[in-house]
Amino acid sequence: MATEEERAKRAVIQAARELIKKGLTARTWGNISARISDTQFVITPSGLSYDTLTEDKIVTVNIRDVSYEGDVKPSSEAGIHADVYKLRPSVGAVIHTHQKAASAISVCPEGLLIESEKEKALLGNIAPCTAYGMPGTKKLRKAVRKTVSDDPESRGFLLPRHGALLVGSDLKTVFSEAEALECAAEKKYHSIVRESGLARKRPPELTKALHIRIRRGCGAAHLIYAGGAATLCFSKKGEKLLPWLDDLSQIAGVNICCCDISDVKSMVRELRHKNAVLIKGYGALCTGNTREDALAVKMILEKGCMAALYGEKAADARPLNPIDARLQRIVYRYHYSKMS
Repeated sequence: MATEEERAKRAVIQAARELIKKGLTARTWGNISARISDTQFVITPSGLSYDTLTEDKIVTVNIRDVSYEGDVKPSSEAGIHADVYKLRPSVGAVIHTHQKAASAISVCPEGLLIESEKEKALLGNIAPCTAYGMPGTKKLRKAVRKTVSDDPESRGFLLPRHGALLVGSDLKTVFSEAEALECAAEKKYHSIVRESGLARKRPPELTKALHIRIRRGCGAAHLIYAGGAATLCFSKKGEKLLPWLDDLSQIAGVNICCCDISDVKSMVRELRHKNAVLIKGYGALCTGNTREDALAVKMILEKGCMAALYGEKAADARPLNPIDARLQRIVYRYHYSKMS
């Protein structure tokens, strides 16, 4: 018969795959944990792909001091999970997501008032926004701990320029909370932003020959077109996309430039040191070492454009500090991306 630890590890693996399937994160971003006792919980590892996780890669962590068993390193946010379990003895599961709408509106520090009664039943009256801290830092952990403590009735929290944190009795409940939060965040986003233009196919001007020329010029293994509603809408502005979100800076690059479709030289130059470039009025191009990498950039770029469109209209919203953004890009490119 399986032990509680074994059952929890299997549940976390299933939840990790569900996180990807439901579009609540990309690649290895986000983290999931489940309490197994008053003193321990299990959590997803740091930097390993969710679709190939096995039980021996799920890490058992001690709530008291965040020490862990085995050689696999737990998520860098394990301390946040431990703090939630300490503060709320009734919580049996915690999920940190990078869901699109919640991430986009997190650039505004006011938090999210929950209006639907159905969503209130899951989340409470408000999803407060914590103070900012870079991913994996003590500053972020301290900020989350304070907000979770100060808002005991809330089960959903916005992590500024980063994502969301959901806490609940079990993983099924927490996933329902994540979906409810995204629904509420989408309504808030669309109450402020009117995206002009629908998603479109690759523009006819971007011929196959031009596509190959750009890919070869920048040395990318894979190059794909991105034409989501927010990406297309933002590209029409002809402006540089500032680093509004942590994962945008990490995965796509800092300050994504916008080039005319005829300016192949500029597009190639940008894609040599970034993983995305906007094409004025047409959307964007995204690169990656694999097609999955390029698709992750595409997803995160769309989210970054949503954050920019929202941030331009919301009160007190601002992009990342340029130094923080560049530091995160360096850490991702030369450390984190090599872990998986």
